[in-house]
Amino acid sequence: MKTAQVVHNPSAGNAGHTQDEIMDIVEKAGYSADYLSMEDPLEWDNFDPNRTDTIFLVGGDGTVRKLAKVLLEKMKDLPVPIHLMPLGTANNIARTLRISSVLERHAANKKRSVKSFDCGRIKGLTNEEFFLESAGFGVFPELIDEMRKSGNKAGDASIELQKAVQILSEIVKRTKPQKATIKADGITIKGRFLLVELMNIQYLGPNIRLAPHADPGDGYFELLMVPEKNREALVHYLNEMIDGKSENLSLGDFVKTLRVQNVKLRWAGPKMHVDDHLVDDYSGKTIEIEMLTSALSFFQDI
Repeated sequence: MKTAQVVHNPSAGNAGHTQDEIMDIVEKAGYSADYLSMEDPLEWDNFDPNRTDTIFLVGGDGTVRKLAKVLLEKMKDLPVPIHLMPLGTANNIARTLRISSVLERHAANKKRSVKSFDCGRIKGLTNEEFFLESAGFGVFPELIDEMRKSGNKAGDASIELQKAVQILSEIVKRTKPQKATIKADGITIKGRFLLVELMNIQYLGPNIRLAPHADPGDGYFELLMVPEKNREALVHYLNEMIDGKSENLSLGDFVKTLRVQNVKLRWAGPKMHVDDHLVDDYSGKTIEIEMLTSALSFFQDI
């Protein structure tokens, strides 16, 4: 029988699944597995990913990042494939990979392929950082900051995501554009922007599909820029998203996009984000971002 390690974040998202329920799903998928709760510090500190053939990861995007950190630090050989069972609020990684958020479906005897997943490495900060989803400047760090200061969760994922989009729309209306200097694969770009993002997946923040062509396994990032002149278009897009109509709009009308591999970037503002957390020590210096090709791998349904 195939063996696996279950890594579970019991506090992820709003829908709870018990250890017994999760283990039953994994066993029905044909695995003999051990269970690890991320809320157990001792077990998590001693976790060795080199001792398993497959990891069933139960949690949201933040849980994926915590596991990725361990894998990038401890894996000795090829990355162990991750069977992601999304249980978060946004689940942007699972959405990009088109992985079902209905956990019971993961017990089905489906054929699955392994998808390579690139990561980004950031140099120039006090501590070297990596990202799975995106890294950037402008309105999204402001959104993360404001959401964490408010501290109030709606309890329902869809309501919470809609609230975040509404807050982001207000942030875009009042945000002052900042100067940025970007050097990407031999191209130099200078200007004042509301948003500069380097994206590895399609979705950003509260399920905003700003990079619909992003493929986390193709060896490229999507560099996104929104100049000041496109402020109203971005606000309109967010408002249409709140009303469920954004699918009919073209992002090309207000988002400038380049496919890149290596980037040097300097931003005049004080805030930066890496995935879903704020960087406390960004000081306006130039940072360098490079691609870590095929650093992780995930199972996908065929």
